[in-house]
Amino acid sequence: MLAVSKPCRLLVHRTDIDFHEPHNLRDLVNKTREKDAWLQPVHRLDKPTSGIVLFATPGDALNGLKLEFVHRRTTKVYWAVVRGWTEDEGIIEKPLPTAHNPEPKEARTAYRTLARTELAHPVGPYETARYSLVECRPETGRFHQIRLHFRHLRHPLVGDSRYGDKKHNRFVAASTGTDTLLLHAGRLEVNHPGTGRTMTVIAGVPEAWHAILDGWEWDGELLGVPRRDATFI
Repeated sequence: MLAVSKPCRLLVHRTDIDFHEPHNLRDLVNKTREKDAWLQPVHRLDKPTSGIVLFATPGDALNGLKLEFVHRRTTKVYWAVVRGWTEDEGIIEKPLPTAHNPEPKEARTAYRTLARTELAHPVGPYETARYSLVECRPETGRFHQIRLHFRHLRHPLVGDSRYGDKKHNRFVAASTGTDTLLLHAGRLEVNHPGTGRTMTVIAGVPEAWHAILDGWEWDGELLGVPRRDATFI
């Protein structure tokens, strides 16, 4: 097994839609491996999302880990920066379509707000710009789930070119130099397919986040968002 911290704007593997992309994470992971010894991704992240992706050898390891995700026996923690001030905590329950089926299915995301900030800069019709740093725990794995759920709350993710607020995206990019989607899969707990022991993987947020976490004055707790390199426990 291998845990990799994927950078944003990189595909986990090539798809029919993005076949023209020159690089993908699976090929980079297997660059020095023989074809018959390739590791395969256990799960996926959206192209613009950064964070932890597990790989495993085909067979018992790969199949066992995939079942952990299918049966929702994993704990996935994401961090996101969203527009506006979110509630202290909440659960978003809004059915969403899957990547291959337009029929909406159950989708549930729990979240809690770690910190909030208000910047003395007008964006759109408001005299100030408000943002929240939230910890998200998706309990299902629907297509673009976190992004769609926070748009549903009217708190779209910063840097989301598809579902987000373009005015705020432009302001953040111009003032901080950060123009990526601010969504990071930073903590994963999954049972070892052989021993059953719980494994915990932690990956610090990308460097692009630092200008926002360090440059803005936040009211709240930032210690729960790691900056360090990936760790495997």
